[in-house]
Amino acid sequence: MRDLDWRKIPSLTSLRAFEAAARLEGVSAAARSLNVTHAAVTQQIKALEAHLGVQLLNRTSKGVTPTADGHVLAKALQEGFLTIAAGVADITEREANRAVRVTTTTYFAEVVILPRLAEFWRAHPDIEIAFSPSDIAVDILAEGFDLAVRASAKPEASWDGVVAERLCSCRDVVCAAPHLVDDPDTDWSSLPWLIESDSTWQYPILEAAGVDTSNITTIDIGDPTLELRAAEEGIGLSVAAEIVVRPRLASGRLKLAPFPLKTHHYYHAVKPPGPTRPAVRKFITWLTEVLESTEATVSPESAATSGDAYSAAAPSR
Repeated sequence: MRDLDWRKIPSLTSLRAFEAAARLEGVSAAARSLNVTHAAVTQQIKALEAHLGVQLLNRTSKGVTPTADGHVLAKALQEGFLTIAAGVADITEREANRAVRVTTTTYFAEVVILPRLAEFWRAHPDIEIAFSPSDIAVDILAEGFDLAVRASAKPEASWDGVVAERLCSCRDVVCAAPHLVDDPDTDWSSLPWLIESDSTWQYPILEAAGVDTSNITTIDIGDPTLELRAAEEGIGLSVAAEIVVRPRLASGRLKLAPFPLKTHHYYHAVKPPGPTRPAVRKFITWLTEVLESTEATVSPESAATSGDAYSAAAPSR
């Protein structure tokens, strides 16, 4: 393909004005088609004729018709604009049909998204969502993801190279097996904590609550998805975002241990920079609405005094 010398090509604005006037055989009709004024179309066509040094339109009281040179140029422009329109339509259609690729933690996908996903598909049956749950942070740019749901200890978080918008917040809680919480003789100081060996977020949460993390015993189950199951069996204590353990608290499989935490998890929609596909935006909007409708906090007072504490409160934003 030959390289274009854009210095020799008139402005696209003037070419569009002329093509519309030639095709519609009228400057007023062209102006309406392009949503500009009659004077603007006239000016652009005169500028184009001056640039080319030829007359392109025959002007009469009944309208305009292309000259011989005008016919040649109008045909070429129509073919070119149709090719451009076809290319744009092809990309738009392919993007509209491409699945929205989402990555988040296994817990968040299982507890928050999947129970309500049928609602999204009823509202948007033409949008496919493809999940890749991972408990390890994924490079969404390198892996080609449209969206990641990430948690942060800060209300306004940022990650290099991507754009983040806040979805919701929820309180951090400590959970334990019901038989441990119900037993008044439980020695909480002797129980191990279910914390991954490479965890970077659980220790600061405990320290903010006054727990001396230098003197605690930890157990690394080896798979983050098994931590809550281990807590249910009484193997140790688990630190988690309330929204993730909510079903287990509601069913009684876990109860709140008497460790009133002072911190929150803030969940964010993280996406590549640049324009957001309409399908991705619809999913983010839906997810925001889901989280706003289920957002809850557990008061530190109730967590400290009752293992049965599980209450919904006004969203903390």
